Amino acid sequence: MDKPTYEELEAKVKFLEERNERQESFLNMLFDTIPNPIFYKDNQGIYQHCNDAFAKTILGISKEEIIGKSLYDIPDRIPKELADIYYEKDQELFNNGGMQNYESKVKCSDNVERDYHFYKAAFLSQSQKVLGIVGVMLDISEYKKVLKELNIKNEILSELSIEDPLTRLYNRRYFEKIFARKKSLLMHHNQAFAFMFADIDFFKDYNDTFGHAKGDDVLTEIAHIFKKSFLRPIDFIFRLGGEEFGILFNFNTVPEALERAEKLRKDIENLKIPAGNTTVSNYVTISAGLGLVNPTSDKKNKLSHLYEDVDKLLYKAKNSGRNKLVYEVYNL
Repeated sequence: MDKPTYEELEAKVKFLEERNERQESFLNMLFDTIPNPIFYKDNQGIYQHCNDAFAKTILGISKEEIIGKSLYDIPDRIPKELADIYYEKDQELFNNGGMQNYESKVKCSDNVERDYHFYKAAFLSQSQKVLGIVGVMLDISEYKKVLKELNIKNEILSELSIEDPLTRLYNRRYFEKIFARKKSLLMHHNQAFAFMFADIDFFKDYNDTFGHAKGDDVLTEIAHIFKKSFLRPIDFIFRLGGEEFGILFNFNTVPEALERAEKLRKDIENLKIPAGNTTVSNYVTISAGLGLVNPTSDKKNKLSHLYEDVDKLLYKAKNSGRNKLVYEVYNL
């Protein structure tokens, strides 16, 4: 086979150069068409190429001012503290190869700080030597914003799902959860607690006399007194339905618990809200049943009837004249 002539070799070289030039031109055009910032560094950390999105959006300078420089050669665009972080990430790829995915805040050329997800990979030779790294940046600022808003909405929904909308007290759904927790703490940790079941006396008569709008005002005002009387984080106040309220609170001594409950009853009467039925008092009052639950040995079976037992105490208070507190100590 004849050796190629000089002219043939020259033509072959020219063909390869033109093909490489076309390929490079195509890659450059592809890089600049992609809206996400992209960059390529050699294994010394020197930028060899980047697209317009990286140059203009991220750094705010031309590609020519970036290519051939390292992270530390553009201090007015990449502060040293950020350059140190990026350098450390790059070194992991230079030393170990592979890929990286991480999020970071980036101050862009318009001085707006945005959230970016970085996708970076080591570029290897056929002998598996790291030649450099390629990086693609995805702006996730809007995603993070939506996610934050969604979390806030979920928190609001979560609060609404456990809160009575009128009185802003906890609702019956949350009562079931906390009541079960209190019983569990009694069972497993011998933690005593009090359960108070209260009902506004003759509330139907109040609504019939003054109207339901005024009745709602009374519920709100009484709920406020409940909150003022039981302020501790371990106190839980519930609107269980209509004019019925529940309170779960811890106590140290029986006299102390009785004093708190009796003070609440008096504070509500002292609001001096005119009653719709003056059989018991000229003012709106409450009747209440109070169960003071102390831990002993045989608790399990007795706890299952605790709600019903305290409910009976409430009705005992109502049936014996109203505007009073009836209590019982349960040594469970």
